[in-house]
Amino acid sequence: MDLPNVETHLGVSLIPMKEKTNQNLFEVKDIQISGLPVEALRVRIDKEAGFRQLAYEIDNENMTELIAGLRYRFGPPVGTNVDVEYGSSEQQWIWHTGEDLIVAVKSSHSPFLLFYRPSLLDPSFL
Repeated sequence: MDLPNVETHLGVSLIPMKEKTNQNLFEVKDIQISGLPVEALRVRIDKEAGFRQLAYEIDNENMTELIAGLRYRFGPPVGTNVDVEYGSSEQQWIWHTGEDLIVAVKSSHSPFLLFYRPSLLDPSFL
């Protein structure tokens, strides 16, 4: 999927990030997905390969609703973990949809992250 198709699918206009190291990274801030506010949406699109990654930054207070929605749509996550180190904590949930890998991360230091990328592995191959 190229940039115009991703923008049409998401219903937003993406702006290239200005950092030279992020030439294939686009973002939009302060949007909504299905009624929930999104602080930032970042998309990595390779000119040859097309869509590579998508990440939403969402306020931690909306994390429960997003996790519930993912469980409803894709079932229980295939993996979960909690890391506690030096007074901080991080929770991570992982879904494999057959086409995409979805990772949700809640950290005490940053907004809730929802990360999508096309799967490199076809689970039916295993």
